[in-house]
Amino acid sequence: MPSLLVLAGSSRAGSLNTKLATLAASKLTALGAKVTQISLADFPLPMVDATGFGNAPEAATKLRALFDAHDGLFITCPEYNAGYTPLLKNALDWATVAKPGAPATGLKGKVVGLGAASAGAMGGYRALTQLRTVLELGFGALVVPEMASVGFADKAFGENGEITDERAAGFLTATLERLVREARHAKA
Repeated sequence: MPSLLVLAGSSRAGSLNTKLATLAASKLTALGAKVTQISLADFPLPMVDATGFGNAPEAATKLRALFDAHDGLFITCPEYNAGYTPLLKNALDWATVAKPGAPATGLKGKVVGLGAASAGAMGGYRALTQLRTVLELGFGALVVPEMASVGFADKAFGENGEITDERAAGFLTATLERLVREARHAKA
């Protein structure tokens, strides 16, 4: 049973991406994964800079420990001006400096699945492509090829929390199934 960390790159109350992360956590559990869902709001971090090396705040150390304790991650991310959020970037960067002497990122070799929900037509797709590049090239993560992009997300979730658009729901299912499969394989 792989262990997966689920988080949203948004800490806003009522976030569509937190809604997507919660749905994904439920579906990952149903697929047989051991899931921990966190909110980045619980990890208050100043902006990272060079003074962080060897001097990380406790919240960064705790976040890094969560990365280290899981086989993979599912990250949802809103799109801010065609990119991913500063909150998420800062959290990932802090995790790189929070454990001196360890593999630099805490994500090296970890399997990661990505999702985004946006009220716009593209569903955060542009943010996902940038996040994917940074995770792969900068952090050494193994990002699964499938991505869940939920457009018009302000109208995409039913009362039960499920995605009502069949195409978007299919993307989420494919992404989560691949994430669990790859995380199992990486764990073996």
